[in-house]
Amino acid sequence: MTGLSNNTVIGLTKEVTPGTFNAPNTTTDLLVVADLKPNIQGLTSDVNEYTGSIHKPGPKVGGATFEISGRALIRGPGGSSPPASDAFVLGRLLQAIGFTETRVTSAVPASPEAVGAGGSTSTVQLGSTATGTADLYNGHAVQIAGLGTSPKNIAQILDYSAGKVATLGEIAGGALTSGNYQILKQLVYRLAAATPPSLSASCWVGGRRYDGNGLALSAFKINLPTFSRDRTDYPSIEFTLSGNLDGSADDTAPTPTISLAPPPYKDGKLWVAKTQLGGSSLDIDFQAQIAYPPNPNQITGSESAVLTETKRQVNLSLNQVLAADLDLIAMADAQAYHPIIAQYGLASANYVLLGVPNARFNYFSPDNSGPLVADTGSLYIDDVLDSVLLSFPIYS
Repeated sequence: MTGLSNNTVIGLTKEVTPGTFNAPNTTTDLLVVADLKPNIQGLTSDVNEYTGSIHKPGPKVGGATFEISGRALIRGPGGSSPPASDAFVLGRLLQAIGFTETRVTSAVPASPEAVGAGGSTSTVQLGSTATGTADLYNGHAVQIAGLGTSPKNIAQILDYSAGKVATLGEIAGGALTSGNYQILKQLVYRLAAATPPSLSASCWVGGRRYDGNGLALSAFKINLPTFSRDRTDYPSIEFTLSGNLDGSADDTAPTPTISLAPPPYKDGKLWVAKTQLGGSSLDIDFQAQIAYPPNPNQITGSESAVLTETKRQVNLSLNQVLAADLDLIAMADAQAYHPIIAQYGLASANYVLLGVPNARFNYFSPDNSGPLVADTGSLYIDDVLDSVLLSFPIYS
């Protein structure tokens, strides 16, 4: 029998005990992934044994490593309310790199209410129903009448003060001191400092299933290419999970449910340093590093993979920016912190807000290799808590 490559799918679960396989459910734990590839590599050792001839023995094989790489297209959870805790399978990947998941199951307030008087063109003071706890609403999507019509009037809160002032990453046409606001029902993911969970995975390929435990993310990148006439790519999360091979078996691949089309990055927003810009791509590379604590009590000789480091970097390819609009060289000279936001989607619960509250510019270079000049470069993220924010709002 020859297996079919299209019969490939992955199931993901969070592990209760790191390194103990938690079998994915073949209905509720599946994730649709493009370019999905499992990779099993032997742990080999060249032992310099002598054979009495010029012919040396082959390497000794003492175990195996297991990796799964793929590209998960970014689509929302769907529905009229956020799914149950941990039910959004794409969210498990986000949690494995260090994001926390927050479910906002009721809008705040239940009906839109008036904003406070303490706003500006880039801040809004929430009304009496909002709670005055600093950072409480970081990353949350808020609908603000003063920003226009839905869904363009949805914005992401990058920072929130005890005085109920929400800082945005964009500039409104006038001070946001009148009209209504409402924090929407949504799923919110905020980067945190806590040790992320390990994952178990089942990867079906053809007529075989390969199970992995103690998996950590050794590569993680959020990609937002602009969908245009010249490039029709979709936003995605590129990832590599690394850990242990738990076992394998002959097993027919299950069929995942595809309930939503992935939204292209267009008809949305891109603001860099509170300047509205055009460009062909934005990505956030986490540059993840992992390690395996050695332990002879384990069958592999190592404990589960541990995420030991991320170094977050935003990479941008922008349409050429005049210094009169945004002086990229001056920005790099000053090494101050600036926000970045991206926003797009197709419909409620399939809408995406991505924010970086504070990033430092490296120097950008002009790229004239194509018919249009681009400015390409990177920004660096130093913060830990809430340094990358992602939300999927439900709106009307």
